[in-house]
Amino acid sequence: MKILWTILQSFIFFVLFAVGSFMHPFNLHWAEKRTPDGMHYFIPDGLLLALGVFLAIVIVQSLRKRTCDTPHTVLAFVLAVTAGYIVKLGFITTQI
Repeated sequence: MKILWTILQSFIFFVLFAVGSFMHPFNLHWAEKRTPDGMHYFIPDGLLLALGVFLAIVIVQSLRKRTCDTPHTVLAFVLAVTAGYIVKLGFITTQI
């Protein structure tokens, strides 16, 4: 059951990362590098959304004294962020 819950949490974190990367709710841009073709930016909005929900879940788990579930939540967050970086969520290239 814990494996299923970890996979579900990972999916939720990944969806939040994707939605934030495409919708830009905070409108933050971090310049990665400049090339002759254009600028490469990282949009951290999705990562910040996923991190916020992760922290909220961990705080609720600690308030309910359910810290035995926290390693599974951390694993789900790390898996979702790793998958997001693999598919390059948040990375944008603009042409000059």
